[in-house]
Amino acid sequence: MRLVTSACRFFQLIFTIVVLGLSITLAKGQQLGSVPSETSYGAFSGGIGVLAALIGTVAIHIDSLDGIVTWVLDGVSALALLAAGIIFAVRLHGTSCSDPDTLFGNVLLSGGCITTNDGIYTGCYWDEKHLKSRCTSATADTAFMFLGFIMCIGVLIASFIFRNKR
Repeated sequence: MRLVTSACRFFQLIFTIVVLGLSITLAKGQQLGSVPSETSYGAFSGGIGVLAALIGTVAIHIDSLDGIVTWVLDGVSALALLAAGIIFAVRLHGTSCSDPDTLFGNVLLSGGCITTNDGIYTGCYWDEKHLKSRCTSATADTAFMFLGFIMCIGVLIASFIFRNKR
């Protein structure tokens, strides 16, 4: 029982650390204007996932934390990661990391854009090379959000199945 739960917690922790790190990297790359709320929410979901994984790991050894506390944390973490993954997937829909034309105006990737008062010219911060790099990071972030969600559900199922087998 502990082996299964520990393995799930390990992958939950790894995946959510990656989500947190990639989201923070994307946020740090924002050069014009404020960080998109989607990116901030991605970092939040990664952070809540890391917290749930750490508390869940401690709960494997401390029975008083195991149960409703970890179920609530894992449930909230799962929902946050699922929502973030869906938001990123929707924002990245129609983009191709190899086609700069699809990347230019994307709020998650551009690093910030400015438009002249007459609306004729829009300039974004990053060049083609950086846009491709940010696209790859955002795509990986999306994948790890969904993987983190799956691991949270896996941990919930494992802890529910094994709750009385200690």
